[in-house]
Amino acid sequence: MTAILQLLAGITLAALVFAATLWSAYRIYQQPGRTRWVHGALLALTLAGMAALDAVVPVAAQVVGGALIVAAGAGAWVERGSSRLLPLAQGVFGVALLLRLPFQGG
Repeated sequence: MTAILQLLAGITLAALVFAATLWSAYRIYQQPGRTRWVHGALLALTLAGMAALDAVVPVAAQVVGGALIVAAGAGAWVERGSSRLLPLAQGVFGVALLLRLPFQGG
């Protein structure tokens, strides 16, 4: 039962991170200034985290995860309204990377 819940949590997080990454790409082209730079960092760090997962490099994933948490905080700060939730989803991905959760499987 816990394996199924872990799988569903992973799928949900992946869907949220995918949506947040698309939102960041959209905001890079839509907004000028600080918002553009913050979302550029979020996009680059999210892709770097995915690359670290693909290459199975836990230490690099942890470094990227820590940076992603900071960038997600900045993203939640520059956004307004309910769009603050999308950078926070990227922050949860950063926490998962920092805790090495994707590398815990068998």
